[in-house]
Amino acid sequence: MKIALGEKTLKEIREEPATIRNTFQSQATRIKEISTELGQRKPNRVFLVGSGTSYHAGVFGAYVLNALGEILAIPVQASEFEAYVANAVNPHDVVIALSQSGESTDTLKALRVAKKRGALVVGVTNMPGSTIVLESHHSIVTVAGVEESVVATKTFQAQLAVMALLAAELCRELGSLGAERVAEIRHLFEEVATMISENLDAWDKQTKKIAMRLKPSRDVFVLGFGEGFALALEAGLKLKEASLTHSEAFSIAEFKHGPISLVTRGVAVIVIAPSVEEKVEIAERLILELKQKRATVITIIEQGKRLAQGKVDFEISIPRIDALLAPMLQIVPIQLLAYNLALVRSVNPDSPRHLTKVVR
Repeated sequence: MKIALGEKTLKEIREEPATIRNTFQSQATRIKEISTELGQRKPNRVFLVGSGTSYHAGVFGAYVLNALGEILAIPVQASEFEAYVANAVNPHDVVIALSQSGESTDTLKALRVAKKRGALVVGVTNMPGSTIVLESHHSIVTVAGVEESVVATKTFQAQLAVMALLAAELCRELGSLGAERVAEIRHLFEEVATMISENLDAWDKQTKKIAMRLKPSRDVFVLGFGEGFALALEAGLKLKEASLTHSEAFSIAEFKHGPISLVTRGVAVIVIAPSVEEKVEIAERLILELKQKRATVITIIEQGKRLAQGKVDFEISIPRIDALLAPMLQIVPIQLLAYNLALVRSVNPDSPRHLTKVVR
């Protein structure tokens, strides 16, 4: 039987609500136990290490840890860890190693170097029995099921869930977050899963229209701030992988420091609305300037809010949710846009050219 273009990718995006529920239900107690031990260790720093999509989940985790607690969290690309970070790692540090497969070569190398330096290592993977599970001091196994598409979608969502909950539980242990706030965050995971289920079809329909508009675009920029910047990095990667679109991610404020000179008619810019109010004005001023340059502007924004008085080409609305977990909603229309743009360009997002998936 002939398989439709992108069938696996779409199926796995649609499995994200179940992925969130299953990961939370199976790992919440485990995450709390690990956080208790980490809290007793009173780490000076947390390094979050990964490659590609897993690195971007680490960037998100670092933002959440730094926002919730009084601890320095540093995301590091696994391939850069040994040469540029390892000499500073000591027994007071924690290293969180993220890998979908649990077999990523650079991440395993970083894990082993960190252990030699005396750091406590927590592995996060979707594969029980993988090398990262076996070699980490503690492991958290996401429950996304088998991900057949080369382009990671539901496994990234599972990593976001783990990072958010681990950050909350660890900050509770360290005394910077109250038990009531942690309980509130824990209760939100079911709400997030339900919101994704309820909005999937609408987002799919809307991103189909946006994909048709972006089909001739040679360049797409994705802009975010804070945790939104982590999503911008992942969005840029998804557009490259799935639809073979040249795409780059920048902080909203940094975009004016050079990259904006590349914006002309036909260039598309996706703006993930900032959750920090004082950054909204910066985003609005930038959007107005982008429109003057004839860019196609797409915003991803909370329902009931608008950027630049709605003077954009497309607005993708997400339901109102705690800003901490908003990225778990925002990432879904981004994934759907990459998928739909791939289809209009006759590219198979299940198996993009030159890419393979690390498996065990």
